[in-house]
Amino acid sequence: MADRQPLNATFFAFRKRERGGVLLRTTLAFAALSLAAIALFAWLNWRGVVDYINWAMALGQVAETADPKDPSAVFGAMMPPASVLSVFAGYFLFLIVFYLLWAAFEAACLKWMIRGETGGFFGLALNADTLRVYFTYWLWYFLFLALYLVIVLVGVGVVFGVVLGAQDNPEAAASTAVLLALLFALALCVALIYFAVRFAPAAATSIAARRFAFFDAWTVTKGRFWALLGSFLLLFLMYFVGVMILSGLATFAMVGGLMGQVQSSPQPQSVEEVFALFAAPSVWIPMAICYGLMIAGAFVFYVALFGVNARAAAAALEEGKIRAE
Repeated sequence: MADRQPLNATFFAFRKRERGGVLLRTTLAFAALSLAAIALFAWLNWRGVVDYINWAMALGQVAETADPKDPSAVFGAMMPPASVLSVFAGYFLFLIVFYLLWAAFEAACLKWMIRGETGGFFGLALNADTLRVYFTYWLWYFLFLALYLVIVLVGVGVVFGVVLGAQDNPEAAASTAVLLALLFALALCVALIYFAVRFAPAAATSIAARRFAFFDAWTVTKGRFWALLGSFLLLFLMYFVGVMILSGLATFAMVGGLMGQVQSSPQPQSVEEVFALFAAPSVWIPMAICYGLMIAGAFVFYVALFGVNARAAAAALEEGKIRAE
């Protein structure tokens, strides 16, 4: 095994390579396909989306004007239209397609950064690498589901123990419950951070090993925890600051533009009138610029995260911690 080398993973995705612009082209291709998928979903479910907004506005008006002694009016308005219910089924199918597309995007980025390979539509392809990343998402999902069940069982056990203890000394039981809740929350946060970092390069490990190797990520991150945690924290901090700045600018622009529109027009009474307010150039242009920059920043952020994981897997491959098939 080779000597452990410095990780230097924070900006690994943006290092200069022999071919330039590969990650940019892949990102643009993914963005174009994502927009096409979102547009198709909106076109197929537009009536349901409009009905949902109208139903939500009507429900709010009923709640404000209903007689508190007669809640039947509110209960009757709570049932959404049939078209709204169909949107939820369509949205579930959309998520399956979108996450498969996202898996292709991550696989393309990892494949280029780790193996220097491209292929498919600007790197995007429905191949073994994409499926490995996609099944990694599913394993993450089931692990979080199992963790949720454990938290619920432990919480129920703590509550049950406190209830039994409260029979003899309610004040001491209450203090014990608060202390246990704080300790449990702290331990949970520490455990989540630790295991999330240790298994963060799971998808990158599968790409490097050319097989599904989720749990080999534990070997990849051995001795690298603090370096990886520092890279992730720095990227999250930079992204958070950027989002806060752009969100503030977008909110300021929206409020300023809407105030001008409201002063010059009557209060909107329908979804179409609300859309008309937002369609004013003084409202949507500055908002579109800010949110466009936020979307671009999100792509940069995610590619940077892919780069951190790719660097960890590539280093493990070079050091002999894992082997490619």
